[in-house]
Amino acid sequence: MKHKIFTTAVFASFTWNLYLVGGVIIGASFALERAAGGQFEVFPAYIRILYILNFALIIYQVIIYDRLTTGIMIKPSWLIKAFVIVGVFGILANAASRSPLERWNVIPAGIITLAFYKELRK
Repeated sequence: MKHKIFTTAVFASFTWNLYLVGGVIIGASFALERAAGGQFEVFPAYIRILYILNFALIIYQVIIYDRLTTGIMIKPSWLIKAFVIVGVFGILANAASRSPLERWNVIPAGIITLAFYKELRK
């Protein structure tokens, strides 16, 4: 039961990240204070391009995590370690944000990072 609850929390965290990053890409008002330091009134093109790359990375992480939960071996093996490292940087970046709303993103970033860390330890 604990595993199902944690897996649900991981996929909910992925969903939040995709929702927020997608909001930046389309320039949604709800994302203004929750992303990129909350410093923009309109997201500039370079931020949107970076967030398109981020969106692709999140989709890739979802695919990899889904495969891990179904027992499929992931190659190259360093990929999971890379996701943990990227996750730690994401946690630190969100925690250091000037925007109080963006600092809340530490929670889903932490859950996802913990999920990949647990898979790395297996």
